[in-house]
This record gives sequence, structure tokens and C-alpha cells, in this order.
Amino acid sequence: MTTQPNRPASRQLRTLPEQIADSIFTAIANGEYAPGERIREEALAEQFLVSRGPVREALRILEKDSVVNILPNKGAHVTQLSIKEVADIFEIRGKLTGTMVSRLSTEEAAQLAATIDADVRALETLAQEPDGAAAFVETSSRLGRVMREACTNERLAEILGSLARQTLRYTQLGLATPARRKESARNWRTLQKGLKSGNLDAAAEAVEKLIGDSMREAIRQLEAQRDAAPRAAGN
Repeated sequence: MTTQPNRPASRQLRTLPEQIADSIFTAIANGEYAPGERIREEALAEQFLVSRGPVREALRILEKDSVVNILPNKGAHVTQLSIKEVADIFEIRGKLTGTMVSRLSTEEAAQLAATIDADVRALETLAQEPDGAAAFVETSSRLGRVMREACTNERLAEILGSLARQTLRYTQLGLATPARRKESARNWRTLQKGLKSGNLDAAAEAVEKLIGDSMREAIRQLEAQRDAAPRAAGN
């Protein structure tokens, strides 16, 4: 009888700073804070009805994931990654996620395939809806979390979570068009089928393509925004 490796138990209880960090991150991802904008501790402390200590710790958590940058005597500001940094982070995320998938056992892969099937079907439906972008990104992010929870290497899962958080704003750009969402849904289905059949090489290739496609579209849109800025300034 083969002994399966012990899977790290998922943490259900989150500290107050972690909960605040999640809320701040959601606000940043939703565009409530612009890149480069300062995040004021006193306003957040008032919003969450806490002292500035938990808020400060929450901002440190986000700084660890390169979501904010804390400057001496200037406070925390939302980061604005360069196009090269976006490319580098996506590339690392894609390779590490592919490695994680390729190391699953056949049993783990089949279980993961069954777990993600319903959400993949939801993506296929949302991809047909012109106004389904927000729900598509939310479902895709949830699938990413499920994938990370399947990882038996706790440290790798933590790194993948950090990379996913760093790239979420740019993943949203990468899924902004209906054509890209349809392509993403196809990639998720290819991944799910690879896991189900036990073809882990195909599954790893699919997840790397999934992340790489988002990276390329995000960069395309960032380059378009950069090129449009001088023209707008000249008007």
C-alpha cells in the first residue's frame, strides 16, 4: 500500500492584519487606488475601526508581495510595475505553476480535475457574456487558489500565492477582452482534461500557456497605454 504525502492543512483563521491586507488589496485590484497613490494609515484605521498598528502590519504584508511600497517619511504607495517587471513576474509564475502541476501524482491530478470542473464550466459560460469580465476574473482567481491548495510543497504554494497577488492587476488587463476570456477558458479546459487523463505534461503546458497568454495581453495593453500618454499630453 502506497503512503501518500501529508498535505499541509489550509489555514482557516486569519489574523486581523491579514484580513485588513485582503481588504486593501481588493480595493487596489478594483482600481480604488491608482498606481503611485498614497495609502493613508489614519484613514484606514478609521475605516476598519482599529488602531494604526494592525493597518501598518497589513501594509507590510502587501509590501512583501510588491503590491505597495513603503517609503521612509512618505508612507505606503501603490506600486506601479514596469513592463519588464510584469513580464519577469508572469514568467516566474508560469514556470513554477507548471512545475507544481507536473509533480502531482495521478491520483492528485484526477482529484484536482474533478474539483475544478464546475468552475471551468462557469468560465466557459462567462466567456460568452460581453459584460462577464469581473465574474470571469473572480472565478479564474478562485481556480488559481484551488490549484495552489493542491500543492504539497507548502513553501511553493506560498510563493505562488504571492506571485498571483502581484500579478492580479495585470491579469485583469490580460482578460479585458471577450476574445481573451474565451481563449483563457479554452486553456483552463485543456488543463482540466490533462489532469483528468493523467497527462501531466499536457496539463503543465496548458497552465504555462494560460499564464503566458495573460502576460502577453497585459503587456500589449500596457504598451498601448504608454504610447497613448504622450499623444494625450500633446492635445
